[in-house]
Amino acid sequence: MKSIFQTSRYYSNSPRIVFILLIIIMVFLFGVGCSEKWKEEVQLSDGRIIIVEREMQSERGGDELAFNRSGTKPKKYSIQFIHPDESGKLIKWSSTKMSSSGTWPEIPLILNIELGHPIIYSLAGVSAGCEVYSKYIYRNGIWIEEALPDKFKELMSNLYARLHNDMPKYVDLETKRKWYSNIRTRRAVKQVGPMRKVCV
Repeated sequence: MKSIFQTSRYYSNSPRIVFILLIIIMVFLFGVGCSEKWKEEVQLSDGRIIIVEREMQSERGGDELAFNRSGTKPKKYSIQFIHPDESGKLIKWSSTKMSSSGTWPEIPLILNIELGHPIIYSLAGVSAGCEVYSKYIYRNGIWIEEALPDKFKELMSNLYARLHNDMPKYVDLETKRKWYSNIRTRRAVKQVGPMRKVCV
């Protein structure tokens, strides 16, 4: 049987123990950010297929826990690949724009080679219910944004845009074909254009 002294010492430590347990639970539920990496087959417009390495970095935050059980949100998307026309040259692109609320980074939708230069098209939110496409061209070792006209010829996406916290380690062309053919997949990510700005 515990003495009065032992019992009082046990209860005096209780708030501290409860506080430590709460911290552990919060870290478990909301995490401190993580990174998902995978390899992906990408078919260029000329028919060539290259393998790219992709990464999605996450951080704490995001939607309500009821809709986002991981407690995290995307922070940055990255792509790296070997230039198919310049043997051994490694090129890397990372998202730089955030949505108007500052919570979601732009999503890369197309990777291609135009006149020997890598290009990437992306999609980012600019206001509630509205998003815009952007185009980047890799020249002289840096990515340069090229202004898109308000209207242009639509292009089909060739990058996997079904990004989540449990990505497979390898995404092949067939996986993307099935996902893009799904009627539930948003048209705004299935293709780039024909309008620079897309609103629902």
